[in-house]
Amino acid sequence: MSRSILLDTDIGSDVDDALALGLILAHPRALDLVAVTTLGGDAHLAARIAASLLALGGRADVEVAAGASGPLLRAHGFNAFGHEEKCIVPGAAAPIVDEGAAERIVRASHEVRDLELVLVGPMTNAANALALDPGLPSRVAGITVMGGHVRAAHIGDFECPWGIDYNLCIDPEASMAVLGAGFRTTLITADVTLATWLRSADVEQLAASGPLARALALQVGLWAPLQRAIFTGMGGTLADDNVSFLHDPLTVLALIDEAELVMEDLTIVPTIQGGVFRTIESPDARLGSPMRVATAVNAGAASRRIANALATL
Repeated sequence: MSRSILLDTDIGSDVDDALALGLILAHPRALDLVAVTTLGGDAHLAARIAASLLALGGRADVEVAAGASGPLLRAHGFNAFGHEEKCIVPGAAAPIVDEGAAERIVRASHEVRDLELVLVGPMTNAANALALDPGLPSRVAGITVMGGHVRAAHIGDFECPWGIDYNLCIDPEASMAVLGAGFRTTLITADVTLATWLRSADVEQLAASGPLARALALQVGLWAPLQRAIFTGMGGTLADDNVSFLHDPLTVLALIDEAELVMEDLTIVPTIQGGVFRTIESPDARLGSPMRVATAVNAGAASRRIANALATL
């Protein structure tokens, strides 16, 4: 049976969001995409990117709703790198509705039985949806979040400091609200996503495939030099063939098949420590919330499965 999902995404900067959307479209029997909601430095631009990719992938029936362009309380905005406009594919587009992202999330939760929220950006839209409808956690089947840093995350030999997890750390108050609300929660953490990447050879495969795969290959080309500068600038060592970490596609893969992931049932304490949002593993089940957490990955197998699926588009 397919799982009904709503994708909440900061698509348009890091290419992994676009790859995740592509992976959803490559598995229509496993995942029934109900709607897409966006956020980011320019949430409406993100909506246009998502709408163009949906149409190219044959899903012009899926509504897109734009949401937050900044955190709930913090003065800083969400990341943007200047290339986002180039990620809009010319031509047809799925409908972008006037309804806000938070309102669209709430409406979908009433209209679709056993809806799951797939949150692959900051938690701001989901937190705003909670503010509109505190009963949301009891009505949806669960949330799958690309976020968290539980044990150790490495970029080559470099062990990342707490705070490497952009999605949860950029709007910590929203993350506290969502992870403390009582959702049935799965975390696909930076511990595993930073071990998994798309290779140069995979991009060549996409470039020789169908229209959506080719569009994704072009977007990887925009992102790859930015990723290398960001992560080597913080002290990491990237493999020569690493053109994109597969943060969000790995999150989608977990919905389709968890076989390449080690998943553990842990008690997690969401907290803000020293100004940084943390997901701390607790040995005491009375302290924190039960969550299903990805703690290890067969990275080579996972990346091959993702690349091969994208090449069908």
